[in-house]
Amino acid sequence: MHTQTENSAMEDEISLIELWDILAQRKYWILACVAVSLAAAGAYLLIKAPVYEASVKVRIGQVAGAGPFESPEFLSSRLLAEYGETIADGVTRERPFLKQASVPKSLPSAVELVTEGNSPQDAVDLLERIHKGIDASHQKTYAFNLRYLTERITNLETQRTSLEHQLTDATALMEQLKQQNAVQASLVMLERGRLATAITTLDAERPALAQKLSSPQTQPTELIGSIQTPTKPAAPKRALVLALATVLGAMAGVMLALVQAFVQNARLRKAESA
Repeated sequence: MHTQTENSAMEDEISLIELWDILAQRKYWILACVAVSLAAAGAYLLIKAPVYEASVKVRIGQVAGAGPFESPEFLSSRLLAEYGETIADGVTRERPFLKQASVPKSLPSAVELVTEGNSPQDAVDLLERIHKGIDASHQKTYAFNLRYLTERITNLETQRTSLEHQLTDATALMEQLKQQNAVQASLVMLERGRLATAITTLDAERPALAQKLSSPQTQPTELIGSIQTPTKPAAPKRALVLALATVLGAMAGVMLALVQAFVQNARLRKAESA
C-alpha cells in the first residue's frame, strides 16, 4: 500500500515536470500570445474614447422637521427618468447623462449623483444643471414654509404685546374696583388670570417655533462637498485592461502550448505504431 502511494506520487511529480518542460520548450508561443493580447488591448485603448465621471451628494432639505421636501427614492427615480441614459425601451441618450442616482446607506436623507460625459466639463456641466434644477424646485417649498414660520413668530410677538397691554389695564382696573365694587373686581381678576395664562402659553410656543427654524429641523437643500472636475477618465481603466490582457494572453499561450504538445505526441505515437 505504501509502495503504491509512492509510485502514484512519483507519477504526479513526473507529470508536473513534463508539463513544465512542455511550457518551457514553447515559451515563445506563450510570450507571442501575451504580446498579441497586449497589442489588441493597446489598440482598444487607442480606439476607445475616454469617459469621464463627476459625482456629488445632495442633502435634501426640510422645514420644521416635517421630513424631506422629496423622498430620496422618489427624487432618484425622477432624476433618472429626466436625465438618465435610458429614455425608453430600446432608446438611449447620448452622453452626457446621469449614470447613477442612489441613496447612500450612511446618509438616508441624501442622494448621490454620478454623471458621465465625453469630457470632464460635460460631466460637470450636467451635474451642475441637475443640482440647480433640484435647488430651484426645493427652494420654493423652503421659502414658503420658512415664511409661514417667521410670520407665526411675528404674530406671537404682536399678540403678546397686545395681551401685556390688556393685562396692565386689567391690573389697574382691578385695583380701582377693589374699593368700589368687590364683585366686579373679582371678575376683572379672573380676566387678568386668563390674560396671564395666555401670555405664558405664547412664551412657551415661541421657543418651540424658534427651535424648528434652526438646523437640522429646518435647512435648505444643499451640496455635501463640492462638484470637482475629474482629472482622469473613469473608463477605460488602462491598468485593468492591460493586466487582464496579460492574464488572458498567458492563459491562451499555455493552452496553445499544451494543444501543440498533445498533437505532436499523438503524431509520434501514430508513427511508432505504424
